[in-house]
Amino acid sequence: MSLKLSVLASGSSGNITYIESDETSILIDAGLSKKRTEILLKKINKNLNDIEAIFVSHEHIDHIRGVGVINRCYDTSIYGNKDTLYCDKFKKATGIINQDSLKIIESGESIILDDLKITAFSTSHDSINSQFYMIEHENKKLICLTDIGHVDPDLISLIKSADVYLIESNYNVDLLLNGNRPEFNKRRILSKVGHLSNEDCGSVLSNCIDETTHTIVLCHLSNDHNNKSIALKSVKNVLSENCRFSSNSLNIMAFTQQDDPTDFINV
Repeated sequence: MSLKLSVLASGSSGNITYIESDETSILIDAGLSKKRTEILLKKINKNLNDIEAIFVSHEHIDHIRGVGVINRCYDTSIYGNKDTLYCDKFKKATGIINQDSLKIIESGESIILDDLKITAFSTSHDSINSQFYMIEHENKKLICLTDIGHVDPDLISLIKSADVYLIESNYNVDLLLNGNRPEFNKRRILSKVGHLSNEDCGSVLSNCIDETTHTIVLCHLSNDHNNKSIALKSVKNVLSENCRFSSNSLNIMAFTQQDDPTDFINV
């Protein structure tokens, strides 16, 4: 029995994660064009015919750009909460969709899709009703968590003890504050409905990981206010100071939107 993933894209230009089990394949979000998605999937020897469902996190264009055209070409099922799938912004971005393809999964609910158990959970972000997903297969657990400004204790309790985390490490605070973005945009990013800083990411992980955790992928890095080396150093420093499960055997990597897809990561 196996569960594996590849991050195809992550960042403000588009977000897609490919997840595969023995019986099915899904995408978490589809934030690039169909053509670009096909190119990235080909790099891991997969194609859109392999995809049974897309799980949508929220209606921002960098998460749904390819959803509509993929559905029209492949009749791919689309899962998300009702607020997201039926809001005007989603409808405008995706265009005509086969309504029978829309499947509702609300925050706190779990579904069984072939050999996967998928649980939705609410995230604190400036969208109509943002949520992300926990994917379980046999005794393995994967957490996907980006586009979130704040992680409360209830969410920490839910996402603890995963084998693999895909988690946002969006910005370095000093680089953001001293950057050229408008002040209102800086305030949004820093707010509880914005994004996680590198230090925030490290703090969340310090309260979540345990001896079962073997891989962490830092995602949604800002092009302007972060880079791989800064993110990795910051998160590792926070973990080393605050988490007894931090060790050299813990595989921590950072992914930017300029990268090719990650090699397959076994959960």
